[in-house]
This record gives sequence, C-alpha cells and structure tokens, in this order.
Amino acid sequence: MYDFSVLEKWALEKPNEIAFVDEYSEVTFSRMRADVLKIASHLSQVGITRGDLVCTVLTPYFRWAFTLAIHLLGATAFSKNGITKFPAAITPKWMITNRAHPQISAERTIMFSQELVSKIMACQELEVIPGYASSDDPAILFGTSGTSGETKYVMVTAGDLERFPIQKSPYDFIGEGHIMGLHTVASRQSFRRAIKGLTVGKTFFACESMDYRLPQIMRKYSIGTLMGSPLQVSLFLDVQKQTGTLLPDLKVIIMSGSAPSAQIIARIKSALNCRIFNAYGSTEGGNVTLAEVTDEIPSGSYINACVIVQIVDENDQILPADTLGYIRYSREGMVKGYYKNPEATAASFRNGFFYPGDIGSIEGDGKLVLGGRSNEVINLGGVKINPEKVDEVARAQLGVLDCAAFGLTDQTGVEQLALALVTDKDFNLAIFQKTMEKKSAHLPKKYIQTDIIPRNENGKVLRGNLEELLKDAKGFGDSRDV
Repeated sequence: MYDFSVLEKWALEKPNEIAFVDEYSEVTFSRMRADVLKIASHLSQVGITRGDLVCTVLTPYFRWAFTLAIHLLGATAFSKNGITKFPAAITPKWMITNRAHPQISAERTIMFSQELVSKIMACQELEVIPGYASSDDPAILFGTSGTSGETKYVMVTAGDLERFPIQKSPYDFIGEGHIMGLHTVASRQSFRRAIKGLTVGKTFFACESMDYRLPQIMRKYSIGTLMGSPLQVSLFLDVQKQTGTLLPDLKVIIMSGSAPSAQIIARIKSALNCRIFNAYGSTEGGNVTLAEVTDEIPSGSYINACVIVQIVDENDQILPADTLGYIRYSREGMVKGYYKNPEATAASFRNGFFYPGDIGSIEGDGKLVLGGRSNEVINLGGVKINPEKVDEVARAQLGVLDCAAFGLTDQTGVEQLALALVTDKDFNLAIFQKTMEKKSAHLPKKYIQTDIIPRNENGKVLRGNLEELLKDAKGFGDSRDV
C-alpha cells in the first residue's frame, strides 16, 4: 500500500520548499505534513473511521490535504463540485463542505470555515495512523459521465494508490518544466499527478479559477506545460489576453476531454510559442492516444504502447483496418467496472475491454481515427449526424464562444437538429447561417441562445442533458428548411 511517510520525508529534507500551489495558497512541505496530520486528528475525533465514505467540496489545496487525511484514516474519499444529487448507492456517510447538502444530515456535515481551520490548527497531530486494512479496500472514487452523460464512479483501491506513482504516461515524456493542471483536483488525471508529485517531492500546481490569478501563477512559477480541456484552454487564452501577461516559459499545451477546434488551435498559435498536443482517453482506462498538432488537427493518432485497442461491430467481431466501428480498449491496471453500479458496468465493460461509447477506425499504419460518440449520433429519419462535426464548423465562426449540436423534439413529435450557442457581441445570426450553409453538411433547424454549455469535469459536452435544459430557452429563430 502507498507509503504516506513521504510526508515526513519531504518535511525533513526540504521543509521550506513549496509542495502545493493554487489560486489561494502556497504551501510548504513542512506545513502540508502538519496540516494533513492535524486534519486527520480532527476528523478522527469527529468520528470518521476506517471504511467510511467521505465527500469533500473544497478549494484545491484543502481538497488535497483533506483527501490525504482521509487516506490516513483508512476511509474512502471522493470529491464533487456543487451540491448536485448523490446516486443512492454513493451517498456519503460524511460530507466536508462550505454549503449544506439536502441529502446529508447536519450531524454528518462538517462545515468548512475559518472556525474549522482554527480548530484543526489547535489539534495535536495524529500519532497512530489506522490506514487501510487491505490493499483491496476502496481508497478513492472518481466521477465520470463520459459514456452516457450520467455520473458514475470508478474505484481506486489502496493497492492501486501504491501503483499510481510508477505507472508511465505519455504526459511524463512531453511535458516541460512545471506543469499546471486546469482539470479539477477531483479528477483521476490530476490526482495521479498529485500523488506522483508527492512521491518524488515535486510541487503540484492547480488553478480552478479562470481569472487574473491563473496567468499570474503561471508567470511567477515559470509554468512550462499547461493541461486542460479545449474549453478550459480557450478560457485561459481569454484571461491571458485580457491581462496582457507574457508567458515566455510556456512551451507545451496538452488538451484532453474533447477534440480541439481549428479555431482554438489557431488562437494558441497566434498568442503563444508552444507545442500543442491532443490526448484521447478516459477516467476508466487512462490515456489511449497522444498526438502533436502541427499545421492542422491530425486525422489519426498513434496508440499508447500500453493499450490494446480494437474496432468491433455490433456483435463484438473485430473489424479490418480502415473500417468504422465501435472502439474498445484494454490495459493493465484498468478498472473493471463502476462502483456499485452493475447495470452501467455490464453496458461498458465486457470480456476484459472497456467500451467508451466512441466510434472510430484504425488505419493501416496503426493510427486511431475518432469518428464521434456512438451514443451521441443523432438519427433524423434515418439520416445519422455526428454532432461534433456540426460543433466544429459552428465553433470556428465569429462571435461563437461555445456551442453544442443536439436532437430536439419539436411540437409535432419529430426530432430535429438544434444548436445551442454561447455568443458575444460580435455574433451575427444571418452571417452565421450563411456560413453554416456553406461549410456544414447538416443545418440546424433551430438555434438556441444560452449562457453555458453543460459539460462534465473533463470538458465533454453532456448532450443527453441539453434537450431538457434548453427546451424553454430563448431561440435565435428557426433556420431555413434543409
């Protein structure tokens, strides 16, 4: 199991060096060790014990420190954003948050406040560390909604924690200098980087606020690599432009969660002198491909040597090269299913493979070409539409900040193609429609104005939620008949 004595090791060897940086805190190894042991002591006094399921809704550093303390007690940690409803099987016994949750009683809620911090600082450090009884004990859960839009959880055991630091990823070889992650610390990708950094005594950088503090931190600490979803990178570019912050040390940007548009690639190249990479993978199976974007977005990407990828048909028969089908993949250490969700497990895990819900093909030279999501393909009277292709054309137009195509049932009960748009003052509907007619193979029947496109923590559009969320939203108007 993971050896948390590294907290003591780095506190002794490099007490005043920075262990963790976010938009609120700069924490040394010495302070982090003391914080974690005192937090664990307080949580133990409150009643949290081995095997309890504990949810945190906190800022990055405190989320990390409380998670480490939960591990020391042998409890199971997981994090979420906001106060969305818990699935019945994943309702925590305890919640640590600054906002009460309707499903969790006051007796089981630890309200985060300055008063709580003062109580923790007054505690004695935990002396006897219970830890996990077995390497098979659940240590942490990670949420994902990639295959269906509904939140599910994958489990990492106490034994898995020990393996995290030694698992190799392509990110380890292309990143330069200090790495700033824009994905929430609650994500598996960020947690893996954090635990790996703790193991070797490296500073972990995180920022979940898209404001002036992000480029400020990046300049102060000479961040060399930025990781995030295309949407997060786009917001970063906005802030960097607004603040006029020069970032000469930024050499690499790695995007994942969804495919970047040509517009985002062009914006990066215009604003920054850095290499651009696009990654494909999942919370369930980790990284599958990583490709550098040069003059244009590559049509295919070479597959991670640690991953077995196959393209199959509806009957799980392997298809020949250059044939479009369903993607499935497998790797050593991959999760075997969803935590306490047998139905979702049966749908996405079969015969040792994970089925992410994506369609694609493998070229003769071994490159994986993505063709969209099988469960997002819109079927309009037999005409099947890949919404990501519509998104790509729309997102490149003037005045479009974000967008998502989806199926919308009209008053006659017929499903039509709709397009949700987040726009700014430069948007012109008439010009936009004419451009869509020229460049998109499929024209939306309805354009809907919205303030935000719903996405999961990795930046993927939650298309399954769009019709319900936007059925009463203001429309720009109906487009001409296709």
